[in-house]
Amino acid sequence: MSKKHDKIQGRFFPMFYETLESLAYKQLSFGARAVLTALRMQCVKNNGHVYLSQRDAAELLGHKNRNDIANWFRELQHYGFIVLTEAASLGVDGKGKATQWRLTELPTRKGNNELVRATKDFLRWDGVAFVPHVAPSRKWNPTKAVVAKKQNPGLNVGTTVDSTSVPSLDCTLVPLEPGSGTDGESIQAPPGGTDVQSISR
Repeated sequence: MSKKHDKIQGRFFPMFYETLESLAYKQLSFGARAVLTALRMQCVKNNGHVYLSQRDAAELLGHKNRNDIANWFRELQHYGFIVLTEAASLGVDGKGKATQWRLTELPTRKGNNELVRATKDFLRWDGVAFVPHVAPSRKWNPTKAVVAKKQNPGLNVGTTVDSTSVPSLDCTLVPLEPGSGTDGESIQAPPGGTDVQSISR
């Protein structure tokens, strides 16, 4: 066979043994490894401006949970595989712009086309394991907790009155009538009209 037929057909990108054998890569979850591969597919000559929205990543990976994908991006940042170069924003035309990344295993170019060597931050991983963030829809806000308690207390809410509390009495005291005894109180309501009632002890 000729050398022409020995060439690899189709698009491809290399994966470095140094990356795959690093301790940080072995610590990555499989989802984060898939996102790293997807970012490498987007990085041709634009390292430092690599973008991949969570929606595109979900379609590319076949994974519908965007909270997982967001955590996988954070995981890659934590272990030093990617560095944020420009945060997501809303463009002047009203269209959203995805976050832009720099892959640390690849060199990048400055504005004057000067080549900058790869930093490979993952090789300097400090050994601290990544802790996944809580899903944004499940975050508990203390201010929302107060509102929720007022609007919908739920089934397991006890009484708000202390069991030892005693209702306060009127401060105006009326002496007992003679012959009524020391321990007893008589409350009489003599007929005095429909709207006025006289209460005496």
